[in-house]
Amino acid sequence: MAYSLLMSDEVATGTEPFEDVGRGRLPRLVRRTLTSTLYLLIAWPFQLAVFILNVTLVSTATSILLAPLSVPLAIAVASKSSAIERRMVSGWVGLEAPPVRRLARAQGERFTDYAVRVVSNPNVWLEVVWTLVAWVVSTITWVLTITWWSIAVAATTWPAYGWITHGHNGNQDPADLVGLHSFLPAAAAYVGIGLIFLITTPLVIIGLARAQGLVSTALLGRAQQEAKIAELTETRAAARVAESAQLSRLERDIHDGPQQRLVRLKMDLARMERQVGEDSHAILGLRAAIASTQETLDELRALSKGIAPPVLADRGLVAAVREAAGRATIPVTVEADLRQVVLPPHLEQSAYFVVSEALTNMAKHSEARCGLVSLQINGIDLVVSITDDGRGGAHLSKGSGLVGLQSRVRSVGGTLTIDSPVGGPTTVLAVFPLT
Repeated sequence: MAYSLLMSDEVATGTEPFEDVGRGRLPRLVRRTLTSTLYLLIAWPFQLAVFILNVTLVSTATSILLAPLSVPLAIAVASKSSAIERRMVSGWVGLEAPPVRRLARAQGERFTDYAVRVVSNPNVWLEVVWTLVAWVVSTITWVLTITWWSIAVAATTWPAYGWITHGHNGNQDPADLVGLHSFLPAAAAYVGIGLIFLITTPLVIIGLARAQGLVSTALLGRAQQEAKIAELTETRAAARVAESAQLSRLERDIHDGPQQRLVRLKMDLARMERQVGEDSHAILGLRAAIASTQETLDELRALSKGIAPPVLADRGLVAAVREAAGRATIPVTVEADLRQVVLPPHLEQSAYFVVSEALTNMAKHSEARCGLVSLQINGIDLVVSITDDGRGGAHLSKGSGLVGLQSRVRSVGGTLTIDSPVGGPTTVLAVFPLT
């Protein structure tokens, strides 16, 4: 099973030394063992030199006079050596090494500002820490590599040279110490031990190389992780901006298109109703058409306001919430303290959606006499609270409307909690991160 893991394509994927899988598993295993050995043997003297140089530079950084010179040199040494380590880990060990990401100097940026930005970057100092830690790890792996290969080769080939010293007076090798004074039993014991070490060499050497490579990627991989996080954050922000723009455009299209045509249709039907008179047989059909048109218009207006009412884009969240509270069938008080904070459009739309849906549920199910909507800035969060004095008993599992609220809040990184004991009151609390 261990050899299957070592020779699996999953480990070898993505690096040149292991791409050729058509020559058989054994040649591939031998090639990986040799490249791992090369990495372990070269890494120790290389990292020892880097360790000595950077320890010297870091220790002199305590001097006010030498710090302006030693700190940039220590960072430069760490940067260059970590780049070499990344290439060795990627090319010889078969691990995905984090990319080299350097801070570029912006156009027009003063050199002192650029230097401060570089020195204050935690990724830069992680590379310096790596130069101090990697030598300790490479020392252990280097000793084990030398020991394992030495025993494997020396013990396996002992019959070729052991006859020179074995059995001579004053020359006691390990075989003599355990009572194997004859040459053939001693040779068999040495070869047996050597074969054990030789057979396990790929497992041990590749394992040591991967362990050392993982230490390097763990320390040097933060830049890659931060880059991915930054990319995901930018992508999510772009998606939110696009969604907000699409919702606003959809609302305006509804308002300027079918909603206006329905209003015109209702006016035309009302004019026809006045023209035909009360005694006409068509009056009942016209009145039914007018009622149906009004219902459709009301539903369309409710849908439009649920998406993003014009007042939200024109005057902001507080004005939109006050307008929604004014349309409620029960008295609703609005308390708002946003401290002049400019909210992003996607956050305003999500907060308004929560308030609008909660007020709708309040009117339909709560049997409340009054309600309260609170909009507050609490540190780095926008806190939206909707409370009523109704009968309570609301729960996320009881209705798709509340589940839809929770999904909408989660889509922008927020949290939704509902406190609604039987008998009331009910509080819907949504917390949205501002960043």
